[in-house]
Amino acid sequence: MKISERVVLRFPKELVDKPTISTLVRKYNIEFNILQAQVLPQKEGLMVVVFTGEENTVKEALKDLKNQNISLQKLKQDIIKDEKICTHCGVCIGLCPTGAFYYDKDSKKVIFDYEKCITCMVCVKGCMVKAIKVKF
Repeated sequence: MKISERVVLRFPKELVDKPTISTLVRKYNIEFNILQAQVLPQKEGLMVVVFTGEENTVKEALKDLKNQNISLQKLKQDIIKDEKICTHCGVCIGLCPTGAFYYDKDSKKVIFDYEKCITCMVCVKGCMVKAIKVKF
């Protein structure tokens, strides 16, 4: 069965300049999508990645990352936008680091693109009417 796992990876500074993700993808034949990354020389690296592939293969790949001393946090929470409460003020658009929220000129509404969301929860804290929530 094919699955997708959204994870936050923290690379120790010793591994930042290594081709860790490309090696992992070739070794396990999985797909990846980097949603966010902050990688600087001689500093800890941070990436939010979606790995997609056969369930057992993705699990093995994640285990491999842990064995390389890479901290791994699965993103199990989902962000939801309650259309009944949302006033479409646009505050979330300015807060979202990935562009998961955007303004649709035709409908004059704020649209939420779940696929771009990295569950950073900045929008949840910033929504004054509490229309954006965490679903566990």
